[in-house]
Amino acid sequence: MSALIWVVGAFLLIVSVIDWKIKQLPSILLTGFLFVVAYITLNTHAEALSLGILGFIMAILLYEADFFGGMADVKIMVMISLMLVNGFYLLGFFVLIGVFGITWKAIYKIRMKEEKECPFLPVFLFLYIAGLLLGAFII
Repeated sequence: MSALIWVVGAFLLIVSVIDWKIKQLPSILLTGFLFVVAYITLNTHAEALSLGILGFIMAILLYEADFFGGMADVKIMVMISLMLVNGFYLLGFFVLIGVFGITWKAIYKIRMKEEKECPFLPVFLFLYIAGLLLGAFII
């Protein structure tokens, strides 16, 4: 495995904690990191562009449907989509976002009754770790 896998994992851990505590992330940090991941994966994996585009379309659809609340979630979803092996894993990623996203939001709403916004980046961190264990990433 390359160092990018571990760097992205550490990055997801950091932004998940920031999202949990502060509920705001600097856009330049996420955009810059997305650019680095896109550059590295597009140079090493031919199918990454199509997976990234499909991930972006699905992320925008989920954002428009108010499934998650911010552009940070869209950027993280595209970042993970770029790193997946093939379309089969991408489809599984979409399904798991739906299943775990609904479960996470329900648990969060029950436990934190006074909170309005649900931090969604911990779901992406969990799915990233699961994908790492299942070998879903090409890099």
